[in-house]
Amino acid sequence: METAKGRGARSNASGRYEPEQHQSFDDGWTQDDAEAAPLRTTLTPEHARTIIARNDSPDIGFDRSINPYKGCEHGCVY
Repeated sequence: METAKGRGARSNASGRYEPEQHQSFDDGWTQDDAEAAPLRTTLTPEHARTIIARNDSPDIGFDRSINPYKGCEHGCVY
């Protein structure tokens, strides 16, 4: 399995108690013999309305927090 270095988890191996295991194979659909260019991390300025996030969940002992991030290198969008 080829992975892109610097892009999240390098593998997603099943645990030993998983009922199924998956393995990739070449099915002939790809024709790209050339190595792909490395992916670049981009940084985009964000103009947020506020840095304070409000929370009204009864199981958390605070009602405000600070989250200066928007997404990450793994593709999260929190």
